[in-house]
Amino acid sequence: MRKAMGLALALAACEGAPASETDAAFVPIGGEPDAAPPAADAGPPPDPERRPLALRFEPIEQDANALRLTDIAFLPGPGGEFLVTDKDGGLVHMRLEGDRARRLGGFHIDDTWFDSDAGLLSVVADPGFAENRFVYVGLTTGQETSVVRRYRLDASDYEATKASAQLIIEVTGQRAPRSWHNVGSIGFTSEGYLWALFGDKVLNEPAQDPSSPLGALLRVIPSRDPETGGYTVPADNPFADGSGHPAVYAKGMRSPWKGLYRDGKWWFGDVGLDTWEELNLVDQPGLDFGWPTKEGFCECDEFAEPVVVFDHTSRHPFVQADPEATPARLRAIWVGWMYEPREGDPYQGRWNGVLTYGDGYTGFVRAHDTDPQASEDDWQAGHLVMPTGWAQGPDGYVYVTALGTWPIDMPNEVPSPIFRAVLADP
Repeated sequence: MRKAMGLALALAACEGAPASETDAAFVPIGGEPDAAPPAADAGPPPDPERRPLALRFEPIEQDANALRLTDIAFLPGPGGEFLVTDKDGGLVHMRLEGDRARRLGGFHIDDTWFDSDAGLLSVVADPGFAENRFVYVGLTTGQETSVVRRYRLDASDYEATKASAQLIIEVTGQRAPRSWHNVGSIGFTSEGYLWALFGDKVLNEPAQDPSSPLGALLRVIPSRDPETGGYTVPADNPFADGSGHPAVYAKGMRSPWKGLYRDGKWWFGDVGLDTWEELNLVDQPGLDFGWPTKEGFCECDEFAEPVVVFDHTSRHPFVQADPEATPARLRAIWVGWMYEPREGDPYQGRWNGVLTYGDGYTGFVRAHDTDPQASEDDWQAGHLVMPTGWAQGPDGYVYVTALGTWPIDMPNEVPSPIFRAVLADP
């Protein structure tokens, strides 16, 4: 049952209420020991007899020169230009050139706080990019503070791009004990509203406080004045009247590391504490997902239920179904991509309406059919350790970034890869 948020915690009504915070310092935030423009013709409708999506991830030649890529976003237009973010603060401008990607330039965001899970974590282009050249990034600027910032991209002068910074959103968790549970994915809705996922900063209780932007999905109208930042709020936000934080659209999240907006809905993974990883769906305003009162399924009326959960054991069917699963004592759910149909689809319609998600540590990649009438709604679809960003290129392929070197003090530094997702069984 999906319920709008309330203040009642109702601990007795739900099982799985966490007793303590025991995360280790790692990306992307949580876990416990083992116990192109749209084509005019989108092509034919999906074949109901289509084979299930199965993916292989092929690394492409590239010179981003980044150790810890955290996100990727293609710029509108047919040229194949895209941006990637380096956790340590680098924003890199690149271009697809056949089977490789070439670095065009970029700059370093000097006030990036990149300890532990923190850093430069997300990037998106404005829907009006062709006219305004605006791009937005999500990053941490201190142990307590995450921001969404806007830049005006000038490929002829990256220092001018850097100097164009405007603050759009700032969220602070006062007295946050660690650099965890920060800003996650950012993006735009079909109305042109900016959305952003924010974790609870390991403070727990603010996730149940409607007046706090922590542990929440925020939905705002960003300033598009080149000289000013800030935002206004859509009138239909649940607390636009001031009864809570006006930017909040949904609450009760712990560590929503990666998410995706598609067809008026948000899908996001919430990294768990002791037991459960959650795949969640926001399909109406005001939902409360229950953290810190509960994690996983909860047969109670106060909170929205997850769509899928998986536990932290190596015996879980999702781990067992992946023959390449990596032994790991940690878990961290991510949400990847749902294909945007186009002519010449290299995935043969098999990715249409299907969401990829998985676990960063063991590396299993799952496919979830979002059609409630699907005969098979969730299956093993591939293997990739610690993917961080997904984006669809003008060539119709989906490209994926992943962490290279982790943890930070790992002696053998391996640059981050960029993969092209292809059908594993064409």
